[in-house]
Parts: sequence; structure tokens; C-alpha cells
Amino acid sequence: MADQELTDRVKELIAENAVLLFMKGTPSAPRCGFSMRTVQVLDQMGVEYGAIDVLPALQPLREVTTEISDWETFPQLYVNGELLGGCDIVEEMFESGELAKTLGVEQPEPSEPDFETSAPGEPYKSPPMQIEGS
Repeated sequence: MADQELTDRVKELIAENAVLLFMKGTPSAPRCGFSMRTVQVLDQMGVEYGAIDVLPALQPLREVTTEISDWETFPQLYVNGELLGGCDIVEEMFESGELAKTLGVEQPEPSEPDFETSAPGEPYKSPPMQIEGS
């Protein structure tokens, strides 16, 4: 059984924050791809959220959070005191528009990718390489 004081504090944090993300790292410096993808979705939604890094706390915080949620992996997203799930569920809810409804915000327009793409059906042509000395 996890420390009762820590369990109570985690439950308080979940209750006090309308949107709370338990993640590996911080929103500005995620330390795993799943946490990074979840942060990207939340940022695209434009909602304010609290974030708790489960890495520096080592085992006790992760054990308590897992015990409360009955969810063993991170990230874990809570909205209005309820666990929504991890990265895959958050992304699915985002794609379907369900996340926007749950958060009480408008679904954002799809954003353009950050990388250059070619026309549909056309192979991507990279710029020619410059070789020094030629």
C-alpha cells in the first residue's frame, strides 16, 4: 500500500485541477514520446492544464498514481477528476472531436505539417546536396 499522505495529496491535485497530466518530463521538456504527443494535443486544444513530472519522484508517486487510476503507464490525463487515459486514447478522442467536447472547447482546425511534403502521388524530391570542394 502506498503512503496515505501521498495518496491524499495526489487525489487533492486531481480534484483541484480541471485538467491534469501526469507525465514523464515537463510540457516544455517531455522525456518520452507519448508524453510529448499528449502535450502537443493539449497545446493544440489551447487549454490550460497542470502537469506533474513522475520521473524525479521515482517510485512512490508512480505507485500512488497507478493505484488511484488502475492505469500502469504514463502519461495519464485527468479531466474534471476523471481519468481519460493515456496518449493513444487522448489522440483518438482528439481526432474524433470527443476531446474538445470533454474539455468544453472548440475543435481546432487541422494544422499543416511542419515538414515539406510533395503533391499526392508524387515522390518527395530533396534539394541537391552541396559537397564542399566541388
